[in-house]
Amino acid sequence: MIPLLRAELLRIRSRRLTWVALGAVLLVIALSQLAVGGSMRPVTADEQAQAQASYTEAVRDWETNHEEYEQDCIATGASAADCAYPPPVVEDFVPRSVSTFAEAGQLVVTITVAFTGLALLLVGASVTGAELSTGALANWLTFVPERGRVFAAKVVALVLVAAASTAVLSALALGLTAVVGAAVGATLDGGGGLAEIAGRGVLVGVAAVVVGFALALLTRHTIAAAGTVLGYLIVSGVLAVVWLAVPALSGVQRFLPENNLLALLLGEHTYYTVTQVPQPDGTYESSAVEHAISLTQGSVYWAVVVVVLVALTYVVFRRRDVN
Repeated sequence: MIPLLRAELLRIRSRRLTWVALGAVLLVIALSQLAVGGSMRPVTADEQAQAQASYTEAVRDWETNHEEYEQDCIATGASAADCAYPPPVVEDFVPRSVSTFAEAGQLVVTITVAFTGLALLLVGASVTGAELSTGALANWLTFVPERGRVFAAKVVALVLVAAASTAVLSALALGLTAVVGAAVGATLDGGGGLAEIAGRGVLVGVAAVVVGFALALLTRHTIAAAGTVLGYLIVSGVLAVVWLAVPALSGVQRFLPENNLLALLLGEHTYYTVTQVPQPDGTYESSAVEHAISLTQGSVYWAVVVVVLVALTYVVFRRRDVN
C-alpha cells in the first residue's frame, strides 16, 4: 500500500495544474491582505478630531431643533415612536469603519479556504480525468490489478494533499493577516476562534477534493467534472432569484451544499426566508425570518456526502471498464 500511495503522491506533485492552482490561491491571499490591511488601520487623530467637530455641530442642531423635527414628522400621520429623533453619537461621524483582527481574519480565512477548495476540486478532477481519458489508469492496473488497493491509494493521496494544502495555506493567510494587523497598529485578539475556523477549513478542502475526484471518475473527463460544478453554480445563482419570486421555496436553502459547507467552516451559517405577516387593516407585509444552520448539521451533511461519493465511486471503479 505504501508504494502505491507514494506513486499517487508523486503523480499529483508532477502535474503542472497542481502548482498552478495552488499558486493562484497564493495570489488571492496576497490580494486579500491589501484589502484587509487598510480596514484594520485605527482611526487617526485627525480623523477623530474631524469626527468630534461634526458631532459637536450635530448635537447643537439636535438640542435646538429636535422637537420641531419630531412634530413635523407626527404631522405627516406617523406615530410618535416612529418620529422619535434620538441624539447623535460620535461614532456616526467617523469617516470610515475599522475592522477588528477577528473580523478581518475570518474574512481572509474564508476566502482562502473557498479558493483552496475550488483549486483542490480542480486538482482532484484533473488527476483522475487525465488518467481515464489517456488510458494511463488501464495501463497502471496491468501492473497492480487489485482495484481496491489502487482506489484506496488514490483517495488517500488526494485527501492527504488536500489536508496539507488547506492547512498550510490557511495558516499562511492567518499569519500574514496578523503581521499586517500588527503593522497597522490593530489589536490582535480572537486568534483562537480563527484557528478553529482554519482547522475546520481542512475538512472543507478534503470534501472539495473528494467531490472533484468523484465527478471526474463518474463522468470520465475533467472538463465534464468542471462543467458539472459550473452548472451547479449557475443554478445556485438562479435559485437566489427564485427565493424572492416564490418565498415558499426559500426553505430549501437549508439543504444546499454551499450553505452547509459554510456552517461547517464558520460554525454556523445564517440564511433568511420571507413570510407574509397579516396586518390589522387586512393587508399583508413581507417580513424576513432568520434561520441558522448549525455546525452539527453542516458536519453530518458533508460527512454523508463524502461517504456516499466514495462508496459510489468505489463501486463504479470496481465494475467499470477503464480502457
